[in-house]
Amino acid sequence: MKIGTAIAAKGQLVTGHVELAQYPDTPIVSPVMIAQGLKPGPTLWIQCCVHGPEIGGPISVARFLREIDLSTMSGTIVGLMVANPLGFRQYNRLTPQDGANINRVFPGKADGSISEQMAHRLLQLALEHGDMLLDLHSGGDLTITAHYVIYAKMDNAGSREAQRLAGCVGSRYQWGSDEPWMKGSALTNFTLMGNKPALIVETGGGARVTEHDFANYRASLQGLTRAMGMLAGDLPTVTDPRPGGNAVHLKAQVGGFWHPNVAPGEDMVRGQMMGRIINIFGEKVAEVTCPFEHAWVGSIRRPFMPIYSGDQMMEVVERA
Repeated sequence: MKIGTAIAAKGQLVTGHVELAQYPDTPIVSPVMIAQGLKPGPTLWIQCCVHGPEIGGPISVARFLREIDLSTMSGTIVGLMVANPLGFRQYNRLTPQDGANINRVFPGKADGSISEQMAHRLLQLALEHGDMLLDLHSGGDLTITAHYVIYAKMDNAGSREAQRLAGCVGSRYQWGSDEPWMKGSALTNFTLMGNKPALIVETGGGARVTEHDFANYRASLQGLTRAMGMLAGDLPTVTDPRPGGNAVHLKAQVGGFWHPNVAPGEDMVRGQMMGRIINIFGEKVAEVTCPFEHAWVGSIRRPFMPIYSGDQMMEVVERA
């Protein structure tokens, strides 16, 4: 296996760079790590930093790959460390050059905008090399997420295997979705075009990464590689799971300061007050309530942030 300048070798961890697009003067590259076991097995493709501020993913992948005893591993793990180098270098969720959210433009276009070209290249690399795609995310700098896992809900073998694997990453929040935004995501297109499993795992955010977040990422990487038969060990035990259906993304209708009443992963019922918007004079100008009979908080804007009208305050996931 050769990905850019990184050439896999049995029993070794190698690093390099792979070209995704081009600056006016030089290639746009992502760092890549390849860990190959001594035994044959599947290839897990992991990509990080589709959104620039979501830095917990690459740090966790580097830590995980460096702690593995490759003499006992079956197969190969590829870590594409920075899927959107342009957003990463500007610490921006979007690609600054075209303003696009790259996880909304897959499968991309070879002759499209810069984000579409990078998405096209990323998907082709993943489909060529990976038997399974893991896309690591967080709330970045604006929001905080629960430790949850998402798979694309569709009628094919890849989706059914993704649902099985979702139960093995150590999260009680397991979310099968066919929401409209997912049509442009990496995981949906990987599962649709390759009939292979793909997952998004999220945890943390809010402009910081905690040791708890690192523990969540590590548990997910351990559980997934064990469930794929790559590493030995018991699968994480999940008690009292919270299966999710589709979600709503609640936007502010007025500006002010966000005062949440609930936390990531918290259970809610219809009509429960989830948060308020307070204006500069300290007056309550809006109240946000749960729209579902039973739901949980997928992600939430970090407390007391100034928000514009139209900013997303919460991701509310309906209990399946």
